[in-house]
Amino acid sequence: MQIGMLKLAGLKSENCAGVLAQALKAVNGVSNASVSFGDSKATVTYDEDIVSTQRLQVAVQDAGYSIAKPVHGEDGACCGGCGG
Repeated sequence: MQIGMLKLAGLKSENCAGVLAQALKAVNGVSNASVSFGDSKATVTYDEDIVSTQRLQVAVQDAGYSIAKPVHGEDGACCGGCGG
């Protein structure tokens, strides 16, 4: 399992965060997803053999939101630079 973080744009409320978390959880290969409205970040636990970080980004966009900056760390894992 891999844990990836996405910096988000376009979240307007806690409800948006909940909608986006559900959209990410619906992606095949994602075992858990949480979205923080206050931090504008999504943390996603996923099987890298089944789903790619690019697919996660598409799920965010399909739900009507956008990525503020790309998933960091070459493998999608937190690089530690954001403190998240």
